[in-house]
Amino acid sequence: MITLTNPHAASHSGRAQSFSQARLSSYRTFLGAVDDAQALALHEWNDELSVCLFRLLRKIEIVLRNQLHKALSARYGALGGPGSKDWYAHVALSTSSMEKIRKITHLHQGTQHLPRVPPPSPDDVVSKLTFGFWPHLLDLARDAQRRPVDWGSMLLDVLPGHRQRQASYWAKRKHQDALFARLVLCNDLRNRIAHHEPIWKFGPLLKEARSRLGSPVTHEAPAPTSVPETLARLLLIYGRLTELLGWLSPETAAHHAVSELDQRCRTLMQIEAVLAHQHALQPATIDLATVSNLRVLRKTLRHASRRQQPALLKDGHRTLGNLTCQLLRE
Repeated sequence: MITLTNPHAASHSGRAQSFSQARLSSYRTFLGAVDDAQALALHEWNDELSVCLFRLLRKIEIVLRNQLHKALSARYGALGGPGSKDWYAHVALSTSSMEKIRKITHLHQGTQHLPRVPPPSPDDVVSKLTFGFWPHLLDLARDAQRRPVDWGSMLLDVLPGHRQRQASYWAKRKHQDALFARLVLCNDLRNRIAHHEPIWKFGPLLKEARSRLGSPVTHEAPAPTSVPETLARLLLIYGRLTELLGWLSPETAAHHAVSELDQRCRTLMQIEAVLAHQHALQPATIDLATVSNLRVLRKTLRHASRRQQPALLKDGHRTLGNLTCQLLRE
C-alpha cells in the first residue's frame, strides 16, 4: 500500500486520544495507517460506509417485516383489517418470540402482564419488533390449533422476486435455512453498525446454511488477509443484501439500483476510496464570489480532483456546501 505523510497529523492527536488507540489500532495494522491522522481518516471511511449500508438495511428490514406481516395476516388472525391482522396471537410462537410480542401488547407490573387498553393495532405491534425477531419466525412450525404452518406457499408470497416459484422448493428445510442465514447476515451487520464496530473486519465466510445437530455450518472462504480481499468480501455481502431486497420487492430493488445510495456504497468499497480517505487533504475553499470565469472554476475543480481533495464551496460569507472531488477513470 502506498503511504504518504499527512501534514496535518499533529493536529489530530487530541481526536485520536478521544477515540482511544485501541480502537484505532486495527486501522494501523490491517489498513496501513501510518499516523493518527490516517487512522482517523480511515475510521471516517468506515463510518461513511456504515451509514450507507445502514440505510440499505433499513429498507430491507421494512420490506421484510411488511412482507411477512402481509403473508401471515392472509392466513391467520381475527383482529385488524385486510393485510394487517393479529396473526401473532393465533400461532404457536416460541417462548422468546412470544415474550417480544407481549412486551408490546402488555404492561408489566411485577409478575403480572396486563393487556394494554386500547390494544395496539397489528401495524403498531409489527413496527416495534426488532430485526432479530424475523429470522427466528422461520422456526414457527404450527398454529394455535397445532396445524402445520405452510411455509412452502407462504414464502412464495414473501419472496415474489425469487427465481424459485415452487412451494415444494420452500417447503424444504435446507432452503428455509439458507434464507435464515441471509436474514441473520443482515441482522449481524446491523448490530455491528449499531455498536460502532469496524464493518470491514471479517472472519471466515460461512456457507449460507444453519447449524443443526450433527451438521455444523462449513466455511466457503477463509478470513481476508489483505485490503483487496476485505473489499471483495464487502462487495460480496453488499451483493447478498441487494439480492435479498430483490427477492422481497423487485420494485424497491430496481429503484435502489439506480439510486445515489447504491452508487455511493459501491464507490466506498473501492480501493481508490480507501486510499482517498487515508491520504485526504484538508478541504480547499472555493469562493464563487471571487471566481472570475467558468474556465478558472473548471481548472480549480480539476486540480482538486487530481489531488483527491475535498472542497468547501462558498459564495462570499455564505457557505453553500461540501464537494467530494474524485477524478473518475475514463
